[in-house]
Amino acid sequence: MAIVLGGEERQINWKILAGILAALIVIGGGIYFLFFAPTPVIEVIAPPAVRSTSELSGIRFDPAGVVNSDSFKSLRRYIDRPSVGEAGRANPFISF
Repeated sequence: MAIVLGGEERQINWKILAGILAALIVIGGGIYFLFFAPTPVIEVIAPPAVRSTSELSGIRFDPAGVVNSDSFKSLRRYIDRPSVGEAGRANPFISF
């Protein structure tokens, strides 16, 4: 009977190792951007040309001026107003 002194060396599967390493990098990057990255403030995101709310609240709207205008009166209705129709059967428990 022979005595084996040197066993078989394990081969490293580089594809699996690279896949695990890539997955750890993606997970680590996601954790960083979710929890540790600085959040942008609203002044950085919003453009400076946006009007302030005080300017927008100063706008006055006159509904009578819209309804009485010539362009509003020249509009035509292409679809009739909806009407109430029949809603189901008189007795829903009878057979068809």
